[in-house]
Amino acid sequence: MSTVLDGTAVLVLTVFALHAHVKREGGYWAAFIQSFVDDIVKLQYPDAVQLIKQENAFSASKSIQSRFNETVYWEIIKKGAELLDPKDLPISKGPLDEFTMAEKVATERFMREAGYGLSLANQRQCRFFWKRLFEMRNAGVYKILLYRTKEFDRFCKSYSSEAGASLVEMVRDWEKKYGFHIKQLEERVAEESKGDLTGRLWLSQPLVADRLSVPEVAWNSAINPWSSSVEETVFQLSGSHEPSAVPLGGFFDLQPKAETTRNKSIFVTLQPKDDVFLKVCPIISVQKGDTLGVFAGVIRYSSECSVVYGIPGPEENLWLDYSTVTGVLNFMRVSAPGGDSNVRLQWELIDGRSEGQVHLMWRVSVVALRVIQSFEEIVRAAPQKEQYLLHQSPACAKRGYTKYRSF
Repeated sequence: MSTVLDGTAVLVLTVFALHAHVKREGGYWAAFIQSFVDDIVKLQYPDAVQLIKQENAFSASKSIQSRFNETVYWEIIKKGAELLDPKDLPISKGPLDEFTMAEKVATERFMREAGYGLSLANQRQCRFFWKRLFEMRNAGVYKILLYRTKEFDRFCKSYSSEAGASLVEMVRDWEKKYGFHIKQLEERVAEESKGDLTGRLWLSQPLVADRLSVPEVAWNSAINPWSSSVEETVFQLSGSHEPSAVPLGGFFDLQPKAETTRNKSIFVTLQPKDDVFLKVCPIISVQKGDTLGVFAGVIRYSSECSVVYGIPGPEENLWLDYSTVTGVLNFMRVSAPGGDSNVRLQWELIDGRSEGQVHLMWRVSVVALRVIQSFEEIVRAAPQKEQYLLHQSPACAKRGYTKYRSF
């Protein structure tokens, strides 16, 4: 990981930390953690130190709690400094810095009683780091601190006060930009942890729901099912077919290293574009070849591909029909045939064997054609002019570009 960290990198790292913790804990504990820390800071100094010692030694599964506890260490240290008699403090030596002698002595005492290493270098680093975490939390930073990672910590500890911008102000700006999106991710990961892979939670998001009239049954961003078992059987009997891809997986199947995963589907969001249309974009930068998720629709194997609702497949008579199903990526902007685009629709044949029976399924993935910057709108080119015109209609946008007139 580069020593240079920006808001996008922070979001990637915090989200991957979020995946691991929500998978383990179930997704319902964030509010409890914040409340717990608020209670710690109300304790008197001896009680606060004792509780922190217990928490730090509790278990690895409590690591997120322990790390968020650090945001109040400095406030506890200040309480310890107030208990010191100024007459008993040593004389200050060396260049002046932002810490009083009482704060330095209180930090050393706190670290000794809480079980931290006491080298002078570690004391200096911890004073700076804990004070900055405290200042960030007081400045309204919660989500980034809640899911902060070792990479984030290293960045903060190595940040130079001579860099120009205030570290606290920088992280506060990241919180303003990404805090809402991390909250959305908490909710989406919690839904998947309960088994809902469809993404229907978007229909309950106020900024989305106010613009749409789509029933839950018509929303499925997880898979591309066959339209009928008859067409599936006819396809399988049409010749020899070999699977071309492994399952895309959900949020919990992402690789642990954010910088190496090619599945960026969790980072795709819906945002209002204007009073009518929605904008589909990634909240982090994605690279050429990255997968952004599944384009909703049902798989057809027939000779009549719809020029309005059809996406032609790689084989004759094979096409995707999105006249009755929609999802997040169906709302991406559509250019005229041959027009500008930054993604393509990629057909992948998946081995869905079950109970010894061959069950081939198609997945229509959205793949980046080039680097797409954070919050840059995703655009695909329409295969036919009729489809392009469909996506310019406000009425069609409201129904998720399906053929339904009202619900």
